[in-house]
Amino acid sequence: MMTTLSCKSLMNGQDQSVNLIDGKNNTYMTTCSGLAETIGSCYQKAQKTCDKGYNLIEEKIDSSGVHRMIRFQCKD
Repeated sequence: MMTTLSCKSLMNGQDQSVNLIDGKNNTYMTTCSGLAETIGSCYQKAQKTCDKGYNLIEEKIDSSGVHRMIRFQCKD
């Protein structure tokens, strides 16, 4: 089962969600693509999602720099 938490993007009001991809290991994935957001937006979403901090598992930025994604795990 996938759970979605919503975060507003910076400029256009569209949701770029934070998705729980592994509930057993408390692992999430989020995107921060487009011109209005940066990779820092992804990290802000991770901070808001994880009360006790998080560990970065993966960061992907495509060659254009427009499509960005991180996977992270909340600390216990």
